[in-house]
Amino acid sequence: MIRKARKEDCPELYDLIHEIFVDMELPLLDLLNPDVLKAAMVRAMHEDVYRFSFRNGLVYEKNGEILGCCFGYPGATEPIIDAALRNAFEEMHIAAPRLFPDSETFAGEWYLDSIVTKQVARGKGVAHQLLQTLPTLASAAGETVIGLNCEKDNLQAKQLYEKVGFKTVSERTLSGHVYDHMQWDLKGISFIK
Repeated sequence: MIRKARKEDCPELYDLIHEIFVDMELPLLDLLNPDVLKAAMVRAMHEDVYRFSFRNGLVYEKNGEILGCCFGYPGATEPIIDAALRNAFEEMHIAAPRLFPDSETFAGEWYLDSIVTKQVARGKGVAHQLLQTLPTLASAAGETVIGLNCEKDNLQAKQLYEKVGFKTVSERTLSGHVYDHMQWDLKGISFIK
């Protein structure tokens, strides 16, 4: 089943999205003790406004086990979306650079920041089902376009995104990696209520 994320999910959700940070080779991973980074991130995830806030997350759960999750938000909020993490670092007396120094999205789109499936559940439709719920979230946020970034050499992910309706519209460089910026135009789609 797909459900909204809850505060108590945050430590487990962090462990899932940490995989993405490793794939992106984020510099912050080399600068902070992993437990310190997790503590700061989980603290920020408990806030209402944050890139990985539980309020921005969906969870795919089966038999009480979280098998996947995704996080997204309106692109117009990108300038303030990481303030909660900066505040957590300050409260913990940690001097740290921004986790995501590059702009990822655009105003006028609902941005799928992250989607990840546990290793044991990959290839079983978890990500596809999470993607199918996004039009309702975007519509509720007043957006008619969903955007995401897909690493150019991740052909399997790109095929999945294209299958549900995303098209490549531009290129972005994030943490030194080149991504296709893809969008799904929702005009004409009927939404699940």
